[in-house]
Amino acid sequence: CKDDIRKQFSFLPFDEKKNIAIMNKMEKENSVAIHLRKGADYLQSELMGKGLCGVEYYIKAIEYIKQNVDNPVFYVFTDNPEWVKNNLPKFDYILVDWNEVAGKKNFRDMQLMSCAKHNIIANSTYSWWGAWLNPNPNKIVIGPTKFFNPINKFFSSSDIMCEDWVRI
Repeated sequence: CKDDIRKQFSFLPFDEKKNIAIMNKMEKENSVAIHLRKGADYLQSELMGKGLCGVEYYIKAIEYIKQNVDNPVFYVFTDNPEWVKNNLPKFDYILVDWNEVAGKKNFRDMQLMSCAKHNIIANSTYSWWGAWLNPNPNKIVIGPTKFFNPINKFFSSSDIMCEDWVRI
């Protein structure tokens, strides 16, 4: 039912000039969408964010992309740009920070993430959907080995990642 799901979960066309420009740019290069959930709510959550997808995860994921993709261009989607600036080693990226995070168009970042050629996802269903809806048949998707904190007995990290995705 993969095709049916993709059809049902299609996005409205962009109507914002900045998003159209970035989408067109992403199509012409080896674009990599990196999603980081680093807001205070996530960083302090014992069940979801605390201790997961740390600096080491993102460094390894970026290095993996650099070793496997020619001339990657990184696009960072985050709820905490300061965390990225202060914690990740210096690397060139384009910060996507103009789309609303709540409201009628809160899906625009997910839509842009799906336009990238490749994805590095957080332990977040928002970035998971952005990567899954990415139509590139040759995409590399990197996701965390631990999607949920092991103390979270309701969910398992074992079956959330697609078979052909890279776990770090």
